[in-house]
This record gives sequence, C-alpha cells and structure tokens, in this order.
Amino acid sequence: MFRRLPYTLLLLFCVLRCYALEPPVLQCVELQNNNTRVKMSWDNSQDCASFVAYNFYVNGTMVGSALPGNGYTMCNYGSTVLNNITPASTYTCYIEAVTESGATFNSNVVQTISLTVTPNADSSLVTLEWEAPSSQMSGSTWGNTYFLYKMRDFEEDFSPTPFATVPATSDRHYVDTVDVCYNYMYYQVGITNNYSPTHSCVFRTPIASVYVVDRHAPATPVLDSVTYTADNKVMLGFHAPEPYMYGYIVYYLNNGWEPIDTVYNSTTWIDPFGGDRCYRIAVLDSCSNSSPMTAETAQQCDMKLFQGAIDACNHSASLSWNAYTNMTGGLNHYEVLLSTDQGATWESVLTTNNTSATIQNLLLNTNYMALVRAFSNNQEITASTNRITFSLDADESADMTYIRSVSVIDNAYIQVMVHTSGDTLAFQTITLQRSNDGINFQDLETKPFNGAAYTFQDENADFHHNTYYYRTYIISNCEIPAGYSNIAHNILLTGEATNAHEDVLQWSNYGEWNGGVDYYDVYRKTESEATFALIPEHVSPATINTYYDDVNNLYESGSIFRYYVVAHETTNDFGFQDECISNQLELRQLPSIYIPNAFTPLQTINKVFQPVSSFVSSEGYSFNIWNRMGTLVFSTQNPYQGWDGFYDGKIAPMDVYVYKIFYTLPDGTIEQRKGSVMLVY
Repeated sequence: MFRRLPYTLLLLFCVLRCYALEPPVLQCVELQNNNTRVKMSWDNSQDCASFVAYNFYVNGTMVGSALPGNGYTMCNYGSTVLNNITPASTYTCYIEAVTESGATFNSNVVQTISLTVTPNADSSLVTLEWEAPSSQMSGSTWGNTYFLYKMRDFEEDFSPTPFATVPATSDRHYVDTVDVCYNYMYYQVGITNNYSPTHSCVFRTPIASVYVVDRHAPATPVLDSVTYTADNKVMLGFHAPEPYMYGYIVYYLNNGWEPIDTVYNSTTWIDPFGGDRCYRIAVLDSCSNSSPMTAETAQQCDMKLFQGAIDACNHSASLSWNAYTNMTGGLNHYEVLLSTDQGATWESVLTTNNTSATIQNLLLNTNYMALVRAFSNNQEITASTNRITFSLDADESADMTYIRSVSVIDNAYIQVMVHTSGDTLAFQTITLQRSNDGINFQDLETKPFNGAAYTFQDENADFHHNTYYYRTYIISNCEIPAGYSNIAHNILLTGEATNAHEDVLQWSNYGEWNGGVDYYDVYRKTESEATFALIPEHVSPATINTYYDDVNNLYESGSIFRYYVVAHETTNDFGFQDECISNQLELRQLPSIYIPNAFTPLQTINKVFQPVSSFVSSEGYSFNIWNRMGTLVFSTQNPYQGWDGFYDGKIAPMDVYVYKIFYTLPDGTIEQRKGSVMLVY
C-alpha cells in the first residue's frame, strides 16, 4: 500500500528537485596577451531555464560575469574573453551559474596544461615541453595534432598560423631553431577540442618566454630573376625562405665569384656597373650570420636582346637573345613584346621556346621598341631583356624619282636629269624610258644605284622634228619596280622665215615641272656672230610660246639665223630651279643682190666694185672677176667684200671686166649672176 512521506521530507525533495540544476560544461581555456587575458569556451547545460547569470573564476577569483541581454542566452554554447588576469604559472578555471533565487552551481574545473621552454647552452635552440590536456572536459574529442605558436619580442601578437605541428601520439616536446638575435621569444602550444558536432575550440597553454641568440646560418636565399628595367638597367629580384633577414650579399662572376654589393631592407638590387654579368647571392640574418651562396649551378645571368636583319620588303624584323638559364621554377617560354609609343604600352606579338624570332606584318616608317620576357613554369616569375628600338625605313613605297629637266645639249643629243631618293634610300637600278606618244613607253637605258642624282643621254633622238616623252622608274631593294617619275618631254622649236624679213618661232610648252614654268628666253645667232646671244628685249611669259623676230636691220648678217629657247622653272618643292633647252632652229631669209655696172677706183666715191647684198649667206658664195684676156683679177667668198680695181699691186687698166657671182637660196639651190662692169678713172 502507498505510504505517505512526511511533509518535511517532501518539501526537501521539492527543493532539491527545483534547484539542483545542471551547470554548463567548461571545454576550453586559452591564455592570451602575455597571460593577462583568458578566453573560456563552454558547452550548454542540459537544464538552464532558471539561470540568470554566469560568473567566471580564475584561480579562485571571479574575473567577470555574463548576463542575459549582453548577447548571451544561458542555454547556448558560448565563449568569452576576460581581461586583467593576474599572471600565474598555472590557471584553474570554472564557471558559476546563478539561478533566479540566487542559488549557485559550479561547472567542472579546468586546469591549464603547463608549458616549459628551455634554451640550450648558447641560447640558439629552445626545447618546448608540455602536458597532455585536462581530462575534466567530458564529452571532448581531442584533435590528433598539437599546434605550436611563437611570437618574437618585436611582434605585436601571435600569428594565427602555427609555425610547427606535433602529432598528439608522439612525445610532447619540440626543439626550435632560433631566428632572432639577442631577443625574447614567446611560445604557446594548443590542441583542438571538438566538444560538439558543430563547436570546437583550441585549448592553449600559458605563454612561456625565453631569451635567445641566433647563431645559425640562415637557409640559402632564392635568386628569383635577373631582369632589365624600363631604362635598360639590370635588376636582381630575390627572397629568403626565412623571415627577418637583415641583408643580401650579391656576387658576380669575374675571376671567380666576387662580392659586388650588400643590399639592406630590400629584395631588389640594380647593378650600378651596367650588367652583362652572371650572379649569385647569399643572405645575412639579424646576427650577421651568412647563408651559403646560391648554388653555382643555379647562377643567373642577364638576358640580352639583339637586333637582326630588317626586311622592309617583307615587313619583318629578326630578333635574337641569349637563353635565360636556371630560372627559379624552371623556364616555360619566351614572349616577344612590341611598343610603338616608347614603352608606354606593350603588345604581345608571339611566344616561343627558341632564342630567336622573326616578327611579321610590321608597319613601314614606324619606330618600334622591343623586349623579350621569360616566364617560369608557374608563371609567377618573369625576367625581361633590355629594350631595343628599330624601324623599317627602306621600303619600295618610299622610293622616289623626279625628272628635273629634258634639254637638247649642243644640238647633238637630249640630256635627261633625274633626282631620286637615293641620298637616303638605296635601291638597285634606275631605268630611263622613252615614248613617242606619252602612253606607250620602252626602256632606253638602265644605271646601277650610285646616289641621288642621275644624268641620261638620248643620242638617237630626232629632236628637230619630234617630241619625246621620258619617265624613270626604280628597281627597289625588294626587286620590284617602284618610284615611277613624272613624265617630261623635250621642247620642240619650229618656225619659218617670211618675205617680210621676219622669223616666226613656235615651241611646245614645257609643263612637267613640279614648280611649273616661270618664263621663256629666246637666243639667236647670226652668220656673223660666233655665239648665241639672248634677245634682250624679249622675255616670254609661261603662257606664250610664239615669238616674231624682225630681222630687217640684220640684212648684212647673212641669210642664216639660228635660234633656241630656254624654259626657266619656278622654284619647286625639292628646292630646284632648273632650265630646259630646246633644239636649235635654223631659218634662212631670201637673199637679194644689186650689181652696179661701173666704178671709179681713183675717185672719192664709188671706189669699190661690190654687189649690194641683203641676207646673202657666205655658205656657197663666190665672186670672181676676169679681164679681157681671161685672167682672174679678183676672187672672194665674202658676200660683203668688193674689188678695189687693183691687180698685182697696180691699178688695172680702164676697161670692161667680166664677173660671176654664185650664192645659195633658202631651199639650198645655187643661184648664179654674171655680167660686165666698166672700170673708169
């Protein structure tokens, strides 16, 4: 039968049942900030509906509280950071849960695991030893690795990344090699506590410190690259596999490996001596311990770029460079880059594994800058050559010829003067062509390249009757016809002599000059003159090519009049002011002769027997006089010379004498006049 409990026992049972609630479970303790700050992490309690606060205790002293409304819900997993902790060698921690009625219930007690650090005799090695984690965290699943952290005295905090790890199954110690000089090192050891499927923390020891001295040679540094800068200086890039290095020693190959410079506070160096060297490096730590040099088999040299053949005909240029050896990470390929704005922007034109390349499709008369870049296998390291400049100036499109003048020289041949681009641009040959109609041309003469100016002679031209058209062209260094010139022709001078004793001249316009015709001059020579002379009263404008020469006053100059015309050029774009000479034209005026029938040698007038001649040419002229016995008493070929009546030094007898005169007509026939004359005293 049911037995009723006494009232006092029932009341005690209710009190225990209502207030004996489960507190949270402390899972992690992590010491921070040189052991003056602690981070606690806990698991939720099973029954916490009546909890109103958590109080946190370290070494028996409450160091903080957490209340609802401050971001905490008492039934959740949680963590908190507590400051101003009194440093100690060990730390005992727990959490006090406070109910609504003021009753308190304590969590499990967790004691930090200890860490000791011991330097060796010369303080260059530090041995770390630590305990296993506390067994008071129920339900914990410990990680299988211990994490080792360290902080140098000049650092502000521990790195979140451990510097070493130790398997949880091995002995709990580690020997660290010192990497700072005469300074303090701080260590801490942690292990992960996975206390729920979704929550974990790192359980860390207190922070231990030790004074150390770096007495170890640092690891050999890495020479990343030897490259050229934008101003063609050789620059080395390097790094050390260890932190806190003090400087780098640069060596170059001379008669053996010699130090050339020491670099501080930088991982790059520019060779002040210009380069063209091979390099190795070593590193100094903060205690001036020097590493070995990088391996001789890993020495690196600057990569030099050279210009090869420039092929303007194919719009290409050849480049070559020395191979980049021992690139860190291995050489993957080379990349050729070009710039047309002096390196402001670059365009990749090709990649290759060779040490030479031919660049195609280049633009003419364009200044290029080129460099080659070497890439490592992981594409993280590059090295560049020096920069070189080049251009494609010699191309058929720039070849030029210009006919300066076409002149008849000494009335013997046609001379063609030509200007070319040969003073700045070589070619193979230049050819003169001739045409009768200005359309259909045939090659006349070819000359090899010898400069910028050329003179051709056309000795088979009938320049008295025909107009000939000329042009030139060049066979370029690309072996194709190029640079066709302007078309120019000779000045053909024609005319006629009129019965009015006027010579009418006409000539063809010379219209092929770059500067155009400024004016024409007309030159004339009579039979009595030794050279041509400019007709001073005549300068013909460029638009007029006809001239009327009145020769009435020149009747004693002979029958034959010779002319030529000179065209004068306005200064042209090339700076020339040339002239062109026409053929010489011969015109004959119709001669006339009046012969008197008597003369008186001993009187003051009519003393000479001389035909009165107008425009009589000396060409084919003869004048002979005979006496009655048939003796020749006078003879001359000068139309303007007569007989003075003397023969053999004495005055001839008064008598009748017979004469004959021969002279040439304009059509070339010989005219004869004969008769008698009376010599009278």
